[in-house]
Amino acid sequence: MIETRDLTQKELAHRAGVSEAFLSDVIRGKKDISKSLALGLEYALDVPRSFWLNLQANYDAELLAAGEEEAVREEEKEVYGRLHEIVSFLKKKGLVASEAGTERKIIILRKILRVSDLTDLNKLIPAGAFRISGSSIVDPYVFGAWLCLCKRGDDCHLKAAYVPEKAGQLVTDIKKIMCEDLSDPQRPLHSLLSEYGINFSLMRNFRGAPVHGYIERKGNDTYRMILTLRGSFADIFWFSLFHELGHIVNGDLRSPYDYIDVHGESNDQREAAADRFAEDAMIDRDAYNDFACMHNGSIKLSDIEGFAGSQGVPPCIVIGRLQNDGIIPWETFAKYRTRYKWSES
Repeated sequence: MIETRDLTQKELAHRAGVSEAFLSDVIRGKKDISKSLALGLEYALDVPRSFWLNLQANYDAELLAAGEEEAVREEEKEVYGRLHEIVSFLKKKGLVASEAGTERKIIILRKILRVSDLTDLNKLIPAGAFRISGSSIVDPYVFGAWLCLCKRGDDCHLKAAYVPEKAGQLVTDIKKIMCEDLSDPQRPLHSLLSEYGINFSLMRNFRGAPVHGYIERKGNDTYRMILTLRGSFADIFWFSLFHELGHIVNGDLRSPYDYIDVHGESNDQREAAADRFAEDAMIDRDAYNDFACMHNGSIKLSDIEGFAGSQGVPPCIVIGRLQNDGIIPWETFAKYRTRYKWSES
């Protein structure tokens, strides 16, 4: 602009109200465009102050980007190595470029997980309800990354808040989906639960984050519920779903960001209560006990199908329950246990 308007630096400095030395340093990149200079240049050149401030902001951003990879610490690289399974998952989804270097992948991963440094992942285990296998090894960095991935999908616009009095109808509606001939019930479940104030989704399971389910209560009386993909058997999936629903129905998350940690003895009663809710929600307890006693040792598939129909559940639910309770061997009617073909979101 100096050349175009046939100005000297000295004249422009006087017009903008700054020293010639300061303006020279700015032009040579030794000093930043200050707010006062941006205002002065607006008067001197009739170019808005926002233009000059944006130039400075863009320049600063480019400087940060240029030094970003060089600033990656060895500690963060070590954490990145522990997240190899998650990185592979993100590569398959096209979110991380395979050809990128380690530093670039770390920067991409920061943006995906929405964290400024991967070494902080172990600090991000938030409030929520967790079912954790006590025999599994927990890697806090993998755990933190798993939770960050869960929160990435927390953009569902729920149609209503959760109303405790509607829990019975919710159970009935879920069982209707359970009985549909579906290879993957994710979509109808997501749609149904959103009507009851629950944002539902499935998440891939990773070694180091042995979580069966995650629940978070929001301040507006809505919930976020996530189940991990730990297998394809329908009966196991539905039990897990009703277990997590049991924590909501039983009022285990009484305030936003409360959580349940099953490693402590204080949580055993709540976990047992959620298990009982899941069992009773799917099959009436007294009817099941009568059925098991009546047919113990001589249960036929037709008996199971008839009882399942009376309970409004598919036969695989009854088969799984009988196997789990040791009433029939695991191999009995095993081929009739429904399997789902999950699609990863």
